[in-house]
Amino acid sequence: MLAELAASPSTETTAVLAAIGEMSQKMDVRFNSLDAASKANQATLDEHETRLSDVEHANSAHDGRLSAVEQQVKRLEDANKALLEKVIDLEARSRRQNIKIIGLPENVEDGRPVDFVSNLIFGRENFSKPVEVDRAHRLGSLGSATATAANKPRVMIARIHSYRVKDSIIKIQATIAFDVTRGNQTSTFNTPEEAKFFADCDRQIGPRKRIDPLRQDSRYKMQSD
Repeated sequence: MLAELAASPSTETTAVLAAIGEMSQKMDVRFNSLDAASKANQATLDEHETRLSDVEHANSAHDGRLSAVEQQVKRLEDANKALLEKVIDLEARSRRQNIKIIGLPENVEDGRPVDFVSNLIFGRENFSKPVEVDRAHRLGSLGSATATAANKPRVMIARIHSYRVKDSIIKIQATIAFDVTRGNQTSTFNTPEEAKFFADCDRQIGPRKRIDPLRQDSRYKMQSD
């Protein structure tokens, strides 16, 4: 039909052909614009796919590193647990010969805690000779306990040379009295009421076990010579 119109052009035909040509050009422009937009969208999509792939690879690498870190943490936790158990065991072994004495009046040892513990606290009545004590000392400073010495004297720790002797000591249920002469005063330990004896142990080793008191009661008297 367009060929027939072109073969016998008229004013109306020329106008129609011009309109068709103009429309065709506009459509070509629009199609070209759509094609460019489609290519741009495709390029953006390709870029996003590339970036997504990179993220997935990075995430996979992070998962691998995280897994390695978790395994390392687990190994460190196991090693730390083993070391802690070893430290606790070593501490328990180092303290198994210790006895903790609570409630012992201040200064009753007269500056000689080892001799005092060896000769007086555990008594000659129960052993053929004075108990061999490696060392003995109070816990804490005297200044912090002076104000409350009458009510809450400092704890004394005594290390018995033989842990078997220590075990025998803490099993004693006898009542024993001791006289200690200092100058013109005699300090009498007679059935201590406040002095209690415990095994020296750490809380991490387990619940603290209260050892049977060496004496059921205790009284500390100061008598003039």
